[in-house]
Amino acid sequence: MKNILTLAFILALSTPLLAQQNGPRHADKQKRPEITEIVKDLNANQKRDIQAITKESSTRIDALRAQQQAVRDSIHLFIDREGNQSRILFPLFDREANIQREISRTMYTTKVRIDEVLTKEQRQTLRNAKDSHPRKDNNKHKK
Repeated sequence: MKNILTLAFILALSTPLLAQQNGPRHADKQKRPEITEIVKDLNANQKRDIQAITKESSTRIDALRAQQQAVRDSIHLFIDREGNQSRILFPLFDREANIQREISRTMYTTKVRIDEVLTKEQRQTLRNAKDSHPRKDNNKHKK
């Protein structure tokens, strides 16, 4: 129990430092087009609102991904050690899953908030653009 508390304390202290030091590690080689590039008929208020929503979301997701990376780094420290490391690793696995769940929730909340800013026609334009550019991971499972 002492080891778990010590590890949790170290993680809590190191996460903000790792976030500052490493920055986001998830940058794609090809950046997705901005909503303002896809939906051309946005008014000034819509553009402002969407920029605020996406900036807030991006900041939150970057922080969560930095936390997730810190947890993964901790997992890698213990996973190859001899003996049963379950007492340490299982809480780390749970923490990583919880962070991923929070990233997914943040992404969905962002989508909903942006949908509220757009008109029905603008939402359809955005969906059509997303449908015409399938995600990379969708193709892995198709044969």
